[in-house]
Amino acid sequence: MGDLPRLSFRDPLELGRRPALFLDFDGTLVPISSRPSDVHLSEEHARLLGLLAGTCPTFVISGRGEADLLARLPAVALAGVSADHGAVRILAGERHLHPEAERAREGLPDLSVRVREEMEAIPGVLVEGKEFSLSIHYRLMAPEQIGEARERLERILAESVGREGGPGLRISEGKKVWEIRPARGVTKEESLDFFLDWLSAGAMGSDAYFPVMAGDDTTDLAAVNRARARGGIGIWVGSPPPGLDPGATVLASPEELWAALRTLLPDPLPASPGRGGRL
Repeated sequence: MGDLPRLSFRDPLELGRRPALFLDFDGTLVPISSRPSDVHLSEEHARLLGLLAGTCPTFVISGRGEADLLARLPAVALAGVSADHGAVRILAGERHLHPEAERAREGLPDLSVRVREEMEAIPGVLVEGKEFSLSIHYRLMAPEQIGEARERLERILAESVGREGGPGLRISEGKKVWEIRPARGVTKEESLDFFLDWLSAGAMGSDAYFPVMAGDDTTDLAAVNRARARGGIGIWVGSPPPGLDPGATVLASPEELWAALRTLLPDPLPASPGRGGRL
């Protein structure tokens, strides 16, 4: 693996705060796959995630749909989970829905049918339907078709907005994926704020924790920068994009991230914990 970039989980502001982990899933905890259904945490990484969750508050923040994400996470005591880019937040046994997600959901059923009919007619396109968004994966598409396919998707959405009176949806770009998502809000940085504010309001007080956000894709960028802005640590997995906070740490792969997270745990590792509730 070579030498890792220097990364310390000490409080950047030297206020004695403890780290709270905010971790994206695809491309961050697990490698990207051409087919999202093929992605799973390894047994060892699932075990490490459970140990981390027992050491400090640990949140998983993902663009995956709620049921899909929960099915891929081990039954460990995570502090919270954010799914569908922040449309759903599960915290202390309660499910919180973003109000913009509720409004956007009304326009999705009919739109989903049309997107599947027209976009999956293009070889190499896979449409993934979620409760509050649609993902159009084009990793397997011929490169020369990408521009025309994007224009087709924009036309479909524009016509749907006109017909439905404006369901409040937009297209955002990820790694070989287009996301049709709520047009306002519903972001990972909002979820980070939501969870961190909950921690700050707890018995430990507002100065108890600092955020450590790790991500790898366009939808993670603002959350990584938000962690830095809130006096914490930002970690980027992969090639750094324009706009990344210059103080963020850049790691090459999910394996390098796991190696860094491993330093939060004692050596040698404790015995495998018993299975418990996910949240």
